[in-house]
Amino acid sequence: MPTTRYNELVGGIYDAVIDPALWAPAIDAIRREYRFEQALMGVQKLPGGEAVVNVAVNVPAPYVASIVQYGAETLDIWGGSATVANAAIEEPLLLSRFFPANWQKNRFYVEWYKPLGLVDQVSIALANDRRTMAYVGFGVHESRPPIEAETLDDLRMLAPHLRRAVQIGRLLDMAVGAAATFEATLASTSSAAMLVEADMTIVYANPAAERMLESGDAVRINHGRMELSPALVLGQLELAVRTAAGPEAEMGRCGIGVPGRRRDGTPVVLHVLPLRQRARRTGASDNAVAAIFVADTGGQVPLPIDALAILYDLTPMECRVLELTASGRSSRETALALALAPSTIKTHMRNLFTKTGRHRREDLVRLARDASLPM
Repeated sequence: MPTTRYNELVGGIYDAVIDPALWAPAIDAIRREYRFEQALMGVQKLPGGEAVVNVAVNVPAPYVASIVQYGAETLDIWGGSATVANAAIEEPLLLSRFFPANWQKNRFYVEWYKPLGLVDQVSIALANDRRTMAYVGFGVHESRPPIEAETLDDLRMLAPHLRRAVQIGRLLDMAVGAAATFEATLASTSSAAMLVEADMTIVYANPAAERMLESGDAVRINHGRMELSPALVLGQLELAVRTAAGPEAEMGRCGIGVPGRRRDGTPVVLHVLPLRQRARRTGASDNAVAAIFVADTGGQVPLPIDALAILYDLTPMECRVLELTASGRSSRETALALALAPSTIKTHMRNLFTKTGRHRREDLVRLARDASLPM
C-alpha cells in the first residue's frame, strides 16, 4: 500500500478517538481500500455487554437488525466460543480457515451470509479483557478474488492502531464529542490523562493525573519531565512519545499497554495517543505531541506482552503462543485453543526460541515471569 494512503487510513482511525462519529468513515475507508463488501465493528463494555461502538458499513438495514439473532451460530462457524476467546489480539483471521465440517448447514451462513453473496470474512480481535471486548470484521463477496497475503500483511500493520484507538476510546467512554474541548473531556474522565511535549514536559494534567503525579504514584515528575515509576523497559514510554512526534503511522505497537504499578502494587497500563496531526480537532497546545492515559487493569496482572513484542519483534500470533505457554499450556493444548495445526505451533515456538535467544519451554516461561514488574 502506498505510504500516503496508509497514513490517511491511520489518521482516520485516530480521528475517531477524538470524534467517535468518525468510526464509520474510518472503517469504510479500510473496506474500500481492500475491496471488501461490508464491514462490521463492535466495542462492548464488560461485564454488562453494553455497546459503545456499533458500526455497520454497506450492510442492508434488515440484516443489521437481525444479526443479533445468530449469536451461537456465529460462534459455531468460527469454531466455537473457546476458539473465539483465545484468538490472538491484532491478528487478522480468515473465516474459511475455521469452517467446521458442516458449516454449509449453519443457520447464520444459510440465512445471513449466503444471501448477501459472502464467501469469506477477515476478522481482527482488538480487545478481550475484563473491561472490553472489541472486534472489526470485513466481509468478502463472491465476486472478489481470494484474500491476498499482502492484504493480510497490511491489516496486521493497521491492527495496532485500531487497538490503541479502541483502548483509549474506552477510557474516554467514546464520548469525546460531547465536550467543548479535548482538555475538557480529559478533565471529566476518571482515568489519569496528560498531554505532553516530545521531551515529556507536561502541558496539561487532568485532576486524576495531578493526584498521581503529586504522590509519585505510578507516574512522577523528574527534573520537570513526566516519567513512569517503576519502568519495565527503560525508556519505553519516552520512545512512544518521541515516535508520536513524528509520522503517527510509524507508531505500530509502540505505546500500547506500557506496564506500570501504583505504590500499593496495583498494576496499571499506559496508552499513548498521537496528537500532532489533530491539533485543530483537539484544541490542545501546539506543543502537545501526545496524550498519555493511565488505565486500571481491574486487579489483573497482565503479562507485559507488548513490551516483549517490541523487545523481540514478535508477531501477534507469536505473542499469543507465548501467553498460552506462560500460562502453563502444552503445545498440544495451545494448538487446540488457537485452532491451529501442531506443526504451526511448532513453527511459532521455534521462532520464539530464535528471537528471544531461549532454548527450552521453561526458559520462555521464566522470561515471561521475570518480565513482570517487581512489587
